[in-house]
Amino acid sequence: MRRFGLCLLSFCAFALAGPPASALEPTILAANGGPKPDGYEGVGAPRVPPLLARNGRLYGIDAYDNIFSLENYVNHSRQVVQLTEFGLEAFSGGLVQDHRDGKGEMYVAGFRVAGPFDELDTGRLLRLDFDGSHPRALVELLEPNGILVIDDDHLYGLDKGPEGNGRLFTVNLDAAQPALETVHTFSAGPQGQRQYPNGMILGSDGWLYGVSAYVRGVPYAPGTPSSPATPTGTVYRIDPRQGTASFEVLHTFVLDDGEIPWQTRYGETYHRNAVDGANSIGYTLSGLVEGPDGYVYGNLSLGICTTPGTQEEGWSHFLEALPLCHGQEVAADDQLKWYASDPPHYDGPNLHGSVYRVAMSGDDFAIVHRFSGGDGGSQPRGPMVLAGDGNIYGTTYAGGRLSGGRALPGEPVEPPADDEWGYGGAIYRINPDQIRINESGQVEDDGFELVYGFVDGVDKQGNVRYDGRGPVGLSLGLDGRMYGGNLSGGGYFSTSGSKVLSRTGTLYRLSLNPDDEQSRVTVTITPGEIEEGGTALLEWSTVDASNCTASGGNDGDGWAGAKDDSGFLRVSPEPGTHYYTLTCESTLTGGQVGDVASLGVGAPDRETDEQVLEYGNGSGGSPSWWLLAGLGVLLAARSKRSGRR
Repeated sequence: MRRFGLCLLSFCAFALAGPPASALEPTILAANGGPKPDGYEGVGAPRVPPLLARNGRLYGIDAYDNIFSLENYVNHSRQVVQLTEFGLEAFSGGLVQDHRDGKGEMYVAGFRVAGPFDELDTGRLLRLDFDGSHPRALVELLEPNGILVIDDDHLYGLDKGPEGNGRLFTVNLDAAQPALETVHTFSAGPQGQRQYPNGMILGSDGWLYGVSAYVRGVPYAPGTPSSPATPTGTVYRIDPRQGTASFEVLHTFVLDDGEIPWQTRYGETYHRNAVDGANSIGYTLSGLVEGPDGYVYGNLSLGICTTPGTQEEGWSHFLEALPLCHGQEVAADDQLKWYASDPPHYDGPNLHGSVYRVAMSGDDFAIVHRFSGGDGGSQPRGPMVLAGDGNIYGTTYAGGRLSGGRALPGEPVEPPADDEWGYGGAIYRINPDQIRINESGQVEDDGFELVYGFVDGVDKQGNVRYDGRGPVGLSLGLDGRMYGGNLSGGGYFSTSGSKVLSRTGTLYRLSLNPDDEQSRVTVTITPGEIEEGGTALLEWSTVDASNCTASGGNDGDGWAGAKDDSGFLRVSPEPGTHYYTLTCESTLTGGQVGDVASLGVGAPDRETDEQVLEYGNGSGGSPSWWLLAGLGVLLAARSKRSGRR
């Protein structure tokens, strides 16, 4: 591929700057699903936030049990590994990478759901190359929850263990034949409740901090305790070098605080946490992050996403999804109702979840914030991050901002009926410096702010956005920016039969510095050299740019003219060197941005021009069409001179 970046800034005057980009408005990098070029098919809803790897690419896991990858700009997700080939089907934790010098391998853990009545399911830890390729099994596990932590040459993870209540294990990554070693085995909870290991992080003090859920049971099912004092889980710490001798419970949660997600099977009933196989909500675990103030912060929500059905079959034969797990909120008597059925469907006092903090020394605990539902957010889960501004960021499944209707591009926007509005989830932050708790334990200032509500369709003001719905938490990249994914939505596409379908989730990036997010246009051609009669794939994408116009190319190849903000085209031009230019309007500054790529046909000896110039992908001004054309001629002349040398 041969792609040029052209800088218009030195050739033209700056345009008047428009309003600055919001530092916390997500840049949607990809919307999965739908028809795409060869090699991109089969990517579904992201289950976990993507990992920004050392090679600059993002890697994630989708609901089809694929590892997928994409560039860190607006483009397509591409399948890298199909994990079902290794007998793995369930993942709640993402990929981790070994960042030691000379390393770079990635690791992932999952398990195979054998059947509803199996006591334990098998699982595996896989090692992959630095780019996510060539997976191979490292050790066998028992239903791991997917959470992995790397500290120097040791990897730590969690599975159910042979006793079924959880096991903290380690693997020496540098061993010639890596083997599983047990660091700690969890015991049963109060009244014999099962423990379900959840989120876990490595603290700055070298200790592991984690949470575990006590399996309370399906709300309103026979035998399920519902007292506000019912234990629902713990937050603990352990020195991995000392093992069980250092294990310490820092706090035990009760139902009044909230719950920790769990998934288990016991007796003759399989209680599944996932609402359905498509969005895998139940595999998203509780988040945990170390703050800058000596506290560990975490989130609490619903323990399980199912409730007894109201149908005649009875609860033991029919479980239905809690509305909150789908993002639907229909309040009635401060409870929830499932469409036309009668409330309540959740038996705990904390419908919408909460955020807590506990001192790393274990002598101070507080519920910092309780979510209120609606535009106050609901159901926090998934990883949290400590960003460069000293604030803690996380996401909620539901709440945030009203969104509704199927707003298709080019069609008139009509607000939906009142009962068709929903919430797509939200991004929140907590400023630890602002938290104020008095001597009696009352929170006077929680430092909480809901900073973004996802919209997938039209909002109350008539704005159309395809952010996606149902965020699964955040990851912090090596570049200081945050990355996340949404379980569904992201716009629509038409099939060959003109049937309109929804896309299967989105991936996004958050930057605290508005200067990091600039309008960009990217044009690529693969391969950059073809023989006469051959075909190349021309792709283009934009970030914060629209009203695009294409120029150049070859007569009749369908390139020149108005273009969508992203797309692809197969071209097979006549022999020669062809330049494909795309210019768009920046939605941040009003100026023009663009990119150009070249394709050589029947010229295998064409040398690559190593001089790369920036082309308006930033704060640029408003160049006229003749300047763009002139730069195209300049590139052509350079290429000819290069060919004569």
